[in-house]
Amino acid sequence: MFSVVLAAAVAFLVTVLLGSKFIEFLQSRKFGQFVREEGPQTHLIKAGTPTMGGIVMLTGLLGALVVVARPNVATLTTLLLVAVVAGIGLYDDWQKISRKRPEGLSARYKFLLLTLAVVLADVLAVRYVGVTQAVLVPYFDRSLVLGPGVVGIALFSLFLLLVIAGTTNAVNLTDGLDGLAAGAAAIALLAYTAIAFLERQYDVAVICGAMVGAIVGFLWYNSHPADIFMGDTGSLAIGGVLAAAAVLTKTELLLPIVGGLFVLEALSVMVQVFIFKLTGRRVFKMAPIHHHFEFLGWDENKVVVRFWIAQAAFSSVGFFLYYIFLYNAVG
Repeated sequence: MFSVVLAAAVAFLVTVLLGSKFIEFLQSRKFGQFVREEGPQTHLIKAGTPTMGGIVMLTGLLGALVVVARPNVATLTTLLLVAVVAGIGLYDDWQKISRKRPEGLSARYKFLLLTLAVVLADVLAVRYVGVTQAVLVPYFDRSLVLGPGVVGIALFSLFLLLVIAGTTNAVNLTDGLDGLAAGAAAIALLAYTAIAFLERQYDVAVICGAMVGAIVGFLWYNSHPADIFMGDTGSLAIGGVLAAAAVLTKTELLLPIVGGLFVLEALSVMVQVFIFKLTGRRVFKMAPIHHHFEFLGWDENKVVVRFWIAQAAFSSVGFFLYYIFLYNAVG
């Protein structure tokens, strides 16, 4: 437990201490955010706010792991996955900045790169980390074995793609208000820190704890009104840590509950697109759903805090289900 707390503290301090200098660097290079004109009018004032803040978060994470973490295969595999998805996000952010418009990589190209990242994670997790090709169903005390065999391997790879790509994209969609994605992710990762610790996956607990510390340090600058945005660099990295924690603790089916807010944000976009294409009408005033509440007249801080409360409820329920159906069953 001491290692987890130390990792969080180191990550927090590194992120806070480097944050202001990094913001100055981004401002000097005019690496600012471009805001969509069709969004809430109150967001237009945010144009030019430094982005790619995920870099300073990842620096905090890495600094903590250098001090605390043990150099083993599980830790290195998780870091490699996070580095790859963060690299995709960094390239996407750079495309937006260099082209001076809010569109970055196409969804198709980004999905292809994420698929390659999943293949890499699949090979490393199964061959070197010892992750079994089975999916635990906690509510029914069952385990679905998706391997061995070519079909089983393919199914497990597809399952990992759904977990990793789904999580990273859901966190990315949630990152639309000052502090929203960061605060919600810290809450979800705090739950996974506890789950990993109870599972005796201490290396995973250290990584999750360090990420929580880095995110809280980033919130020092990302709280409303934000001095910096995390960009896709940060949101995809956070999603990568969440997905890796779920896979390594074999709680993939609990992830949609522990990270329930991210699921709601992603579902609101899918429902909006599907219904609009089907009927030409919109279910929400704007998707993701946090913008819907802004158009209803909610202040940005009110949306963020209430969504944090909702995420805390989701994570609490997810941890409770883990404790009842998995931890007690094993114990």
